[in-house]
Amino acid sequence: MHIDVSKIKASPGERMHLELEAPLPSLEAGGERVEFTGPARASLEVSNTGKALRVEGRLKAQLRPQCARCLEPFTMPVETEISETYYPEGGGEAAPDEREEWIPFSGDVLDITPEVLKSLMLVLPMRFVCREDCRGLCPRCGRNRNLVSCDCPGEDVDPRLAVLKDFFKSK
Repeated sequence: MHIDVSKIKASPGERMHLELEAPLPSLEAGGERVEFTGPARASLEVSNTGKALRVEGRLKAQLRPQCARCLEPFTMPVETEISETYYPEGGGEAAPDEREEWIPFSGDVLDITPEVLKSLMLVLPMRFVCREDCRGLCPRCGRNRNLVSCDCPGEDVDPRLAVLKDFFKSK
């Protein structure tokens, strides 16, 4: 996602509202590569503080991860906020402690793609699950228990732990 800041960067106090739509590269999340199903959408407010450019707004995108239980791909909407500060490279007006969190830029275009991806990554779950009641795969035959029921016998219990199976039943 790119923002043309040629007009606003020379006008302290100026603000502009943008509606952007752009494709994003895939993400590495939960040990797998996750693709976006379409372009991400952003509703942004860009303001010139005099020292830097402030970008704030909402992001919306849809991912196509694989369910951790049934291994089926599914569509997952993701929504988050972005709030970043960009300072011109070589601009000495910002204090050093402020610059640690600020992002340098040069030219007339801000590339906010890395910060958009970072913001989206922060709201992703640890594991992708297609739905809360997903029954997953049968550990014996591998069938997707959301689609078909399987006739596999009950759980195998390690013979060394079989004594513990009935431990709480007797109390």
